Amino acid sequence: MKLQSMMILLVIAVVFVSIAIIISFVASWMTRNIEKEAKTNVMNVAELVAHSNEVVNALEKKNAKVISSYVDMQLENLELVDYIIVADNQGVRYSHPNPQMIGKIFEGGDEYRVVRLGETYVSQATGTLGKSLRAFAPVYDEQNQEIGFVSVGTLIERIEKAKHLAVFYIILIGFGGLFAGSIGAFLLANHIKKILLGLEPDEITKLYHEKIGILDAIHEGLVAIDQEGRITLMNDSAFQILGFDKEEMKNQVIGRNVEEMIPNTRMINILSTKKAEFDDEQKLQDTVILTNRIPIISKGQVIGVIASFRDKTEVRKMAEELTGVKKLAWSLRAQNHEFMNKLHTIAGLIQLEEYEEALQFISDVARIRMEVSHILTNQIKDSSISALLLAKYNKAEECRIKLTIDESSRLSRLPEGMNAQDLGSVIGNLIENSIDEVKNDGTGRIDIRIVEENQFLTIRVQDNGNGISPELGEKIFNQGFSTKEGQRGCGLSIVKKIIEECGGTICFTSEEGVQWEIAIPMERGE
Repeated sequence: MKLQSMMILLVIAVVFVSIAIIISFVASWMTRNIEKEAKTNVMNVAELVAHSNEVVNALEKKNAKVISSYVDMQLENLELVDYIIVADNQGVRYSHPNPQMIGKIFEGGDEYRVVRLGETYVSQATGTLGKSLRAFAPVYDEQNQEIGFVSVGTLIERIEKAKHLAVFYIILIGFGGLFAGSIGAFLLANHIKKILLGLEPDEITKLYHEKIGILDAIHEGLVAIDQEGRITLMNDSAFQILGFDKEEMKNQVIGRNVEEMIPNTRMINILSTKKAEFDDEQKLQDTVILTNRIPIISKGQVIGVIASFRDKTEVRKMAEELTGVKKLAWSLRAQNHEFMNKLHTIAGLIQLEEYEEALQFISDVARIRMEVSHILTNQIKDSSISALLLAKYNKAEECRIKLTIDESSRLSRLPEGMNAQDLGSVIGNLIENSIDEVKNDGTGRIDIRIVEENQFLTIRVQDNGNGISPELGEKIFNQGFSTKEGQRGCGLSIVKKIIEECGGTICFTSEEGVQWEIAIPMERGE
């Protein structure tokens, strides 16, 4: 569980338990207090009515009308009192909320003590109006003789409703407190999380080890300094590029001023300018590098600078292989040479007065060009891919290799997530490998087929070269592996990486030459 969630749940749990305990005590106290207040209230009213001269005189005269009128007037001004009943010693009623009950005998059975013993008390009993809490008080005449009693009652149902309402308000207030506590817990946890930069305790523990692993895996050199210009970090690639012996220099470099160890880094300038510098070329330790210098800013203050750099020679080699600059220049030269060869052939046939053969040669060249141009113009809609295929076609012709583009080839849109550069890199590398493998004595042949279907873009490149031996089949996609002298061995590894990133597959068969089969989904899966 995340630290933020743990803190929120803990604080909410503490608040909830505290509020639950308070509610249980307060609810119990409130319910007891309501019942006590109801008893006191009905007893006070009973004694008040029992000592009223108007009731005493009317009861002596058995005047129910006067008593009922007096009782009704009192009930209008009283709360938590449902009825007031005045009765004589025989239990005959002289007032009742239901006029039809006047003159009838009092019910309940709990009037014995007031009638026989003249006591004042509170009891619970079920009468004509239902179960109620009622107080009894005796009525005395002027000779201090008991002539009847007064019963003042509140229905138990009404008392229970008052209790439930009180408990409801207490619980409502408790939920309000819980809500306020939850908000406070969330704000507290969020504040602590912000202080920790959103990291969990286990993430903080792993951060150092991850940092070391990342630094060792990065091919670029990294150097970081603090606001005093002291070196705080230097990874393995930085030691290698700068020509330092890591084992000997590591303890000497960390903590030293960057200008002492690596002159002309210009990292000190970033501390004052606070502006990042990108792709800057400079010479360090007899090595030309491309470097990025970025300030480390915390709360508006520069607390350090980090520089990343690579050997410019390595960068240039990789860029040339990825962009195909050399291959493009070769293709243009091949196209020019092939054009000159055809002109020389035509000129020779004309000088020999072989006009029919010259016309046939021109017609054949034009027909083949028209077929290729038709496919590249009308069926391969991406101009970058068309240009690449035309350049490879011209190079193959100069090398006396027959390169055929299948008539069924078509491409109207690229697969989702793949751009023209990626597709061009895949096709260009495979064709270039085939050109290197087939013979240039006129027997070499390369067949290309690019078909866009509903679900997949399929690419097939087949040649009649020497093929790939089984022992090399597992190695050809490895970065840096190559059977060609002086090559970096990046082509097929780049091809495989591009295809796999797009969710596609690549495989080959090697019987008579090599046949590459590639399938790339047109839509990326979820």
